[in-house]
Amino acid sequence: MNKSVLLAVALIILIVPALLFSEAFADISIGVKKSDWIQYQVTETGNPTADYNITWARIDVTAVQGSKINIDVQTGFANGTLYPEKVSLNLATGAIGDGFFVPVNLNLGDHFYSEYQGNITITSIWQLEVGSALRTVISATSNQTTYYWDKQTGMLVGATTSFPNFTLFTKTSGTNLWQPQILGVDSATFYEIIATIVVALVAVCAILIWHKRKIN
Repeated sequence: MNKSVLLAVALIILIVPALLFSEAFADISIGVKKSDWIQYQVTETGNPTADYNITWARIDVTAVQGSKINIDVQTGFANGTLYPEKVSLNLATGAIGDGFFVPVNLNLGDHFYSEYQGNITITSIWQLEVGSALRTVISATSNQTTYYWDKQTGMLVGATTSFPNFTLFTKTSGTNLWQPQILGVDSATFYEIIATIVVALVAVCAILIWHKRKIN
């Protein structure tokens, strides 16, 4: 075969996978930033072992760069022990820890890669109250765990993990990723509306009093 043809084939073999690899990285979108945090309440049924007798956990985002996320994880146990750890994640390589994050805006049937579970497919999507706010939640199931993530941020908001002798239930107890809602409206917006109404009522009352005095 002609040397130039061989060279062209070699370049194609090298360049095409690289382009596909870079495109896969470009498709990864991160929905959190430094200083974001979320806290979980954990309950169990059955007889959990000491390693899984957890009562709460918290994730603090310490850095975000490209597809990489650094987090501090704190885990609180029923005996009062606190286990802190620093975790480096990379969504592009499937390093998502215990399902802590997925790419944002996944839809029904979409899949993502986990270094421990392989490809995981989104099997459901619905509206759910999370952290005192109505959020769009996506879900997927691995061998032992059903995961629930906030669609907009990609953050884990809940999970159910089944072991032979016990089951762990994890749900969000607080976060700064979104505002709590009152009557379906963000609390900040709700109070702004109330403040506007109060100001308007005060203005109307002032005008009415002024008009009455003018008549008198």
